[in-house]
Amino acid sequence: MRVKVYPGFAQGQIMVPPSKSLLHRSIICACLANGKSVIKNVVYSEDIKATINAFKTLGIQINKIENALEINGSDNLSIFGDEIIDCQESGSTLRFLLPLLTNKKGIFFTGKESLLNRPLNVYDDVFKISGIAFERREKLLFLKNELKPGNYEVLGNVSSQFISGLLLALPLKDGDSKITITGDLESKKYVDMTIDVMSKFGINIIIKDNVYFIKGNQKYKPTEYKVESDFSQLAFFAVAGIINGDVKIINSANESLQPDVEIINIIKKMGGKVFKEKNTLHFVKSNTRGLDIDVSQHPDIAPIISILSALSEGSSNILNAKRLRIKETDRLSAITQILTLLGIKCYSFDDRYNIVGSDKFSANSFESYNDHRMVMSIAVAALRADGPVVINGAETVNKSYPHFFEDLESLGIKVEYL
Repeated sequence: MRVKVYPGFAQGQIMVPPSKSLLHRSIICACLANGKSVIKNVVYSEDIKATINAFKTLGIQINKIENALEINGSDNLSIFGDEIIDCQESGSTLRFLLPLLTNKKGIFFTGKESLLNRPLNVYDDVFKISGIAFERREKLLFLKNELKPGNYEVLGNVSSQFISGLLLALPLKDGDSKITITGDLESKKYVDMTIDVMSKFGINIIIKDNVYFIKGNQKYKPTEYKVESDFSQLAFFAVAGIINGDVKIINSANESLQPDVEIINIIKKMGGKVFKEKNTLHFVKSNTRGLDIDVSQHPDIAPIISILSALSEGSSNILNAKRLRIKETDRLSAITQILTLLGIKCYSFDDRYNIVGSDKFSANSFESYNDHRMVMSIAVAALRADGPVVINGAETVNKSYPHFFEDLESLGIKVEYL
């Protein structure tokens, strides 16, 4: 799908989708709980469909009821050894489920090439300790043998999804476990989110400094869980309001464990006007200034932070950005290319990049990089371009935010579907 997004002033109110991160975690916990759980506030992005379909493949009954899911979970998943779990392009689905579905009969995982090429080195090491066969075949991953309880060391600078995957799996084992983080833990709040959701489903994890203690023989308990709005998606419309708009985002939590809630503080530090009302965040067009921003704890908002930085006075340094290179695309390189096409001076290095601010963007045509966050960032940039912006492959927003362009249009921005 090709879209043309026109410059314009975004005005009105919207409600962004529920947190994809919390949805993955709550669906998994509900599927592991013996009995009926209800997950409220659900939007069916491609990533969430991947997690739902994975458990349907294993016989879990999952029913859609309006904007909710009714899940009849089981604490004893039936695996016959010939199942193929298709994770599509969802890194969360793959990394959360790999340790969880290890078993004596074996199981296959597949997904899009871009997903299977993303690093899994942490599990290579963990699975060796447990004696798990972990084979990479053409377009398939194969595992056989069960994850054992025990003591595991994980580097803190890897994706937090590996740690969350182990945390989800180890409480079910017949013995206690310990995960020790070596070095500083990046994206720590994502691990905190995992532990918080697990606690809602009856699982207890004890944390002391950089060590996670996991009691064995625990059981997930069915519950009702409402998913809060997604701050990583909210960030796009927050920046839309700041660069050229007056945008209210309703049903927004004022406090959250989501790492990307940091977008509020970043905007404020840059001089943006943000107003908090009851369950609503209000973003108004502002003159902003450049800032040094460390994205190690919230890499997903780096693309849209870059758009804001490019329209801010002075220059901005985006720091500790190396992990951007192993997302859906090499986001560090993609951001540099996009900003250059928008007429912005941007200089990239191994783990950081520098952006020189300007007062407007140049109209241009862009590829999607097969990355939902690149597409949404380009679309927001169009609001301050000197002409319409064309995006090829814009359907990649379906990965996380299927109705993104409809929400953009509801704020008065003209979008043509070519």
